[in-house]
Amino acid sequence: MKRLLLLLFGIAVSVGSLWYAMRDTDTNMVLHAFKTANYASLPPILLLLLAFYWLKSIRFAQLLAPAAPLTAGQLFPPVMIGFAANNILPAHLGEFVRVFVVNRQHRIPAGTVLSSIVLERIFDIFSILALFGLGILFAPSMPENYQRGGMIAAAVAAAVVLVMIVYMVRTDWFVTTTARAFRLFPFIPGWLTEKILDLLRQGAIGLHSLKSARAILSIAINSLIQWLINGYSACLALEAFGIDVTLSTGLILTGITALGVMIPAAPGYFGVVQVCFQIAVQVQQIKPDPSLVLAASLYSQIVGYIAVTGIGVFCLNRAHLSLKDLQRAADSNP
Repeated sequence: MKRLLLLLFGIAVSVGSLWYAMRDTDTNMVLHAFKTANYASLPPILLLLLAFYWLKSIRFAQLLAPAAPLTAGQLFPPVMIGFAANNILPAHLGEFVRVFVVNRQHRIPAGTVLSSIVLERIFDIFSILALFGLGILFAPSMPENYQRGGMIAAAVAAAVVLVMIVYMVRTDWFVTTTARAFRLFPFIPGWLTEKILDLLRQGAIGLHSLKSARAILSIAINSLIQWLINGYSACLALEAFGIDVTLSTGLILTGITALGVMIPAAPGYFGVVQVCFQIAVQVQQIKPDPSLVLAASLYSQIVGYIAVTGIGVFCLNRAHLSLKDLQRAADSNP
């Protein structure tokens, strides 16, 4: 019942977001934009998408190296199955699906796999915020009020990145200090406190297992490259519809989208992503027709959705698993 209510709420959020994104658009203009788009951008976007997930597989192998000497080639199928499940199942349940697949195929304890995925998210947050701050810092022709707000956002991002660096360097102290700090704020719900502390502890297990500053640096660089690729891919999608942007636009869009997908929405986050594209363009005073922005966002998202889901389902069949197996794996986690 809880998941059903969450799914219904997510669908409502996606429908509402899509309506908001379409409010100033012309359907005929959107269709015309698709007819005249530069589809020469499709091969590089697909190659960048493949590189993005291959880097994720390399990073996953690095994180699991202390537990098992697996290669990126061995972990690419579980990674793609997990992200395909995220496109089909609500509430990021694809992460639990990836735990299930790796545990089943390689007999690595589920707790070890889960701690590595938590650590992945920590490195992702670090990278997205760092690049978001850089995007705002170097964004051209941003109006003064946006620039002022952008600099505040960049400063907050820099502060969060600094906190995360402290977490990586002084992990045990950071977890203990955070637990003490939460006790000073009794109005914070206990479930939220435990959720955050549990994530930090899981990440700490992964960091301890690495036991190498060089490994942590390598994983951090890998994460930064991943999200640079993601930002550049978004730029290509916008340029395919005649919208002139810089890499700053892609980096800002990546940061805004990362925040947007934290809101419960329907699988695939259609609607939410369209709003994020429009916000990223508006804050930089780029003023294309809203219909073009909507078309570019749909193009980017549909290409990614079909490619990731298709590869994931193919890997699922190769692993002799079915969608019912994924649903059972998701149902076994709260």
